Amino acid sequence: MGIIHSLSPDLINQIAAGEVIESTHSILKELIENSIDAGASKIEIATESAGLGRILVFDDGHGIAKEDLPLAVKRYATSKIQNFHDLEHLFTFGFRGEALASIASVARLVIESGTEGNRTANRVVVEEGKIVSEEEIPFFQGTKIEIKDLFYNTPVRRKFLKTESGEEKKNRTRVQTMALGEPNISFRYVQNGKEVFFVQKEEPLERVLSVYGENLRDHLLPVHTSRNGMTLRGFISHPDFYKSSRTGQFFFVNNRSVELKFSAQILKRCYGELLPSGAFPYAFLFFDLPREFVDVNVHPQKKEVRFLSEETVTGILFQGITEVLRTSTPVEFLEMRRRLSMPIPYENREGESSFGSGFGGPGFGVGQGMFDNLQTEGESLIGPSSIEGRAGFSLEGIGAGTNLHLLGENLSKHHLFVPKKHFGVIFETFILAEAEDGLYIIDQHTAHERIRYEEVLRDLKSKAYKSQTLLTPIRLELTKEEAEEMIAEKQRFSELGITLEPFSGGTILIREVPSYIDPGKETETILDLWERFRSKDPEEKELYDEMAKCVACRSAIKKGDQVSDPIIGELLQRLSYCENPSLCPHGRPTLIKLTRKDLETMFHRI
Repeated sequence: MGIIHSLSPDLINQIAAGEVIESTHSILKELIENSIDAGASKIEIATESAGLGRILVFDDGHGIAKEDLPLAVKRYATSKIQNFHDLEHLFTFGFRGEALASIASVARLVIESGTEGNRTANRVVVEEGKIVSEEEIPFFQGTKIEIKDLFYNTPVRRKFLKTESGEEKKNRTRVQTMALGEPNISFRYVQNGKEVFFVQKEEPLERVLSVYGENLRDHLLPVHTSRNGMTLRGFISHPDFYKSSRTGQFFFVNNRSVELKFSAQILKRCYGELLPSGAFPYAFLFFDLPREFVDVNVHPQKKEVRFLSEETVTGILFQGITEVLRTSTPVEFLEMRRRLSMPIPYENREGESSFGSGFGGPGFGVGQGMFDNLQTEGESLIGPSSIEGRAGFSLEGIGAGTNLHLLGENLSKHHLFVPKKHFGVIFETFILAEAEDGLYIIDQHTAHERIRYEEVLRDLKSKAYKSQTLLTPIRLELTKEEAEEMIAEKQRFSELGITLEPFSGGTILIREVPSYIDPGKETETILDLWERFRSKDPEEKELYDEMAKCVACRSAIKKGDQVSDPIIGELLQRLSYCENPSLCPHGRPTLIKLTRKDLETMFHRI
């Protein structure tokens, strides 16, 4: 007797449901895509118990005719394709004809729909994949689909879902992502009877801001480039505004939200060192490609697509982003914040040497100053006599940190790095400095990060900072859910000297900020810290560590910043007093040393 047999239609549908229906958010995706394909201008969504109790999607599209309703819940029945040629020229989101049949096999389904020109609408009730009733109802234009008791007949599927709050968060994210891709459609989402998301028809930029907050308005750069009949459009964030995760990056192909395996690498390559380590820019990017260039039929949930030429797509992405960053984001000098009230005093104790301009500064000028500026015994190269009178010099250069002269008796240089003099900056990034034990190459960004990190961490641990009440509170514009989540962390923010207050809707007011956050950096620093809160639950010492890292990232000198001689001197002096001058807070090296022996070996002197 043979052991191979045909599966029953019901079991086939439930297997298909396992492929199509990942969770309640994947059902929302399928139903919203159907509404978009139906030409809806308004889509309303409601869920109860994270969608496990009830899901309702209501649109004002062209509706489903009476004779088509029974076919709508049959597997592989669709109005969107008729032959293989149609698969290569898809203009719709849904096309497989699996979604409603799969949903109907694991839930109780009710479909109501009305089409133009009729006096009544129609209603069908489906249970276990079979239509149990059909009737006429009062007329309305569009389609309403109600799903109840999801997975009631497959309880094992429910066990693999996240908590109800986790599923609700995924549902909101799904609706918001789909709303990003369709700014010409109004979306309203109600969870457990409470409206959590509502956007009207609007321009693409306004839709991004409606979904992800007004905080982005001044930090987004428009992207628009075309070639070979393909267009890339959308927005990326200025390098001064970023997240600590990729959750702010969205990619759409012909308005379909997709996962592009190469997108993160391309973005990282384009921004390069404009961003600190562990930072991720925002991206809301749309590819408009010829339909025959894209194969969307490679994933059951249509999360991924395949391109006729992936190199062409990566090329247009790289071109579009680099053009914008090159023309719109010139690297500016480090924003000057708190004025350092006094220069660092010259110390002439044994084993400690002062340093200064070395060979005439960053220009490596060979002429007067190449030898004249070298230190003579007892002369301070970073005291008042040598720097205060230099043209254009200001000591308000390296962050809102503690002045070294205020550290008093506890000040001690680290044995690892005691600079003697410096010779300027090469490649707009690396400082060359000499110490007693060799030549040092110092990365100006990671070095300054280390300095700021230790300064802020020290202030936090000793409670040495002051919280400043703002005359005009800073407004954070978030979604209602995000605002609620953020206010839930109010106590942890308070431990860091930050006072938050709910205002209305998704608005939060920042009432007080600590002195260690540079003025003008409050919004992005607090949002960055909040992202870290959401990804982990740090203890108090880790809380301080995360805050110090946030501030260090935001306030550090960047690659390409034009740093003056005296500020280089201040930077190196501060670095020499760090507990760990060799690594930035993220573990990247701050300096590399070449000893005299290394140099003599390279030149065959020994």
